Amino acid sequence: MRIHETVEHAASPQQVFDMLCTAEYQELKCVRSGALEHEVAIEVEDDARTVVTRRRLPTDGFPDFARKFVGDSVDVVETQVWGLTPDAEGGHTASLHVEIPRTPVSMSGSVVLAAGESGTEHTVEGELRANVPFIGGKVEAAVAPILARALRLEGKLSREWFGQHSA
Repeated sequence: MRIHETVEHAASPQQVFDMLCTAEYQELKCVRSGALEHEVAIEVEDDARTVVTRRRLPTDGFPDFARKFVGDSVDVVETQVWGLTPDAEGGHTASLHVEIPRTPVSMSGSVVLAAGESGTEHTVEGELRANVPFIGGKVEAAVAPILARALRLEGKLSREWFGQHSA
């Protein structure tokens, strides 16, 4: 299933990139997403910054058929590998991989931060896959809205973040 979601941030692409690449912001994102447990790791190399979050999330809002499949909680590992050099317009791009260990569900794609009318357009695009015979499409349809909510949360958190961290 193809995923394409965009939120707006009232800050420049560089400011949003800097926010997304801090442990403090990633910790906030994990807590606000309802994580029961979480870990954040950020690695900086010569030309890339890798941001990995591991979250254990409750499955209360999952459809019953999905909860039977995964139980009361699910682990989600999100890896973003950002290039450190902005493009000609000041935007940033990352590869994205989301996996749910011990399930056949994953997503691979990209994250793009580009200048928009009122700041930055933060777009997530990718391919969501649930390799489950007969019900894979149903699982993908159940997971897609959860991913969309996660990105909308990023839009909300950035308003809060920049309200507290603006100079």
